[in-house]
Amino acid sequence: MNTAPAAPAVPEFSQRDSELQVGQLQQAARRSRRLLRALMLLLALLVWISFAEHAAYEHRQALASVSQRDANLATAVEHYVVRVLRNARAVHQLLNGLVRDGVSEVGLGDMLRDRLQANDAFSDLGVCLPDGRVLVATGGTSSIAGPLCDRLIATPPRSDEVSVLAPLVGAHGPQVPLAMRLRGDGGDHYAVAVAISPSSTLLGIMRSVSLHDASTVALSAADGTVLAAWQSRRGALDLPAEAAALRDLVTSTNGSALIGSEAQLVSYRVLPDWGIRVSIASSRSDALAAFYNRRLVYFLFCAAATAGLLAGYLVLTRLHGQSSDRAESLIRAQGELRALNKGLDAQVRERTTQLEQAVRDLEVFSFAIAHDVRAPLAAIDGFAQALEPAIAASGDEKHQRYLQRIRSNAGHMADLTQQLLELGGLTRAPLQLVEVDVSGLAHEVLARLRERDPQRVVEVQVEEGMRARADRALLLQVLENLAGNAWKFSANTPQARVAIGCLAEDSGDDRKTFFVADNGAGFDGAAATQLFQPFRRLHSADEFPGTGIGLALVERIVALHGGRIWFQARPGAGATFFFTLPRSAGLEPGSPPAAPRR
Repeated sequence: MNTAPAAPAVPEFSQRDSELQVGQLQQAARRSRRLLRALMLLLALLVWISFAEHAAYEHRQALASVSQRDANLATAVEHYVVRVLRNARAVHQLLNGLVRDGVSEVGLGDMLRDRLQANDAFSDLGVCLPDGRVLVATGGTSSIAGPLCDRLIATPPRSDEVSVLAPLVGAHGPQVPLAMRLRGDGGDHYAVAVAISPSSTLLGIMRSVSLHDASTVALSAADGTVLAAWQSRRGALDLPAEAAALRDLVTSTNGSALIGSEAQLVSYRVLPDWGIRVSIASSRSDALAAFYNRRLVYFLFCAAATAGLLAGYLVLTRLHGQSSDRAESLIRAQGELRALNKGLDAQVRERTTQLEQAVRDLEVFSFAIAHDVRAPLAAIDGFAQALEPAIAASGDEKHQRYLQRIRSNAGHMADLTQQLLELGGLTRAPLQLVEVDVSGLAHEVLARLRERDPQRVVEVQVEEGMRARADRALLLQVLENLAGNAWKFSANTPQARVAIGCLAEDSGDDRKTFFVADNGAGFDGAAATQLFQPFRRLHSADEFPGTGIGLALVERIVALHGGRIWFQARPGAGATFFFTLPRSAGLEPGSPPAAPRR
């Protein structure tokens, strides 16, 4: 027997591939983390850009809303002031007509009193005459008399429009003179009509306005003199005391001013015909109070969104890190597995080489044994046959019986050797798969059994139409062994029966099941656990002759076809052997046989 070749060296596994994959994975993980970080930063940046844009927009809207309201309010104040001035102009023009027509002083006085009663915007009406005298509607002491008339006569106002003079401070608060020059018949001598309007009256419309923030309304002359002022939280203001504080308001032209230490938003309108400016200032902090509240809410929302993004980033980073760690562990485990597989492959190749060598050695041994055994057996049988005439002539029955036993045992040993060779040779030749008429093979086998034992009366049943894809020669050996056993073990049974058939096909099964049954001696199925092993017999050779190889040969052939074999038996009730063959064989003709299943 040849010695098996040395096993191939197991290649040492290099960690280079695994480490390369781990490095690529780590690099990809770092890129992913950087991308995720950049994405989260971008989202946070977008949140805060949105906050800044929204805050700026809300800030502009809040200021624009207050500015628009103040502009509308300035327009309303302007209309009210213009109405007062136009009333004064109408009264002065009426007086101018009376003076031109030469109406007496008594008539002028009556007209002054009548017009004063008709106009609630004026606290007094009067006419400064050229000779220094003064006619007033209220009579008695009046703020019109004295220095005011002297100044108006010396520096007469316009004759075509009312002039607004600096306010007078009286017992009833600041009062604004509204004067216009009156022309007489001669044209060189003239009088001046004066209407006194309280400062609070000029801003009388503000009494019907309700403002929730701190707002200031002021009327001023072209030189910056404050004519009237009103504040939402205080009402009409004391001009002498507040004039300095209002100076920045009535001179502002850039939309902002300071009243005291508080920043104001300023809107103004100018009445060019009279040189009057309407200024409205609203507290900047009050105007933006609602905006600040909304901005705080939006800031908290953006902060919460940023915190959510940060939390999401941390969670995703942690999950990504865990996934990367698992992936690295998996790659290293795969590397180790590949190393183990290489080692196992090498071991398998080594064992396969050893097994192939062992099979070759076994075949050589089998052929050697067969040659060395069969030749002496043939010689023994030949010499025994040559001795038969001499022994028969001697008439010694004992010697004749001994000679028959010698020839019988030599034949048995020859049959046993042949079957062992057949069993060992099953794995060498490839299967020749063809469509086989199983029913025809069964009839052929049973016919040979009848010819060999013609005196037997056996009822045989063969199901017609049975077909299978198998190696015909090997399937014939299966039927010969199984049918031969059925024929042999039913020899002592009256009305012996042997049946060969196929079970009903199940559409869900991929194999056909055939059976060979008899009603012979049977055996204990529970005790026959190794029935398909060589030389495993359940009956003595004297009771039923045999080699003990047939069922092992059948099991090997069925396994080569991808099927299996089993039995059902009871002592004295016969035995049934079942075996399966695939519907569509997995082996093509000429392909190497599959390993037998145990």
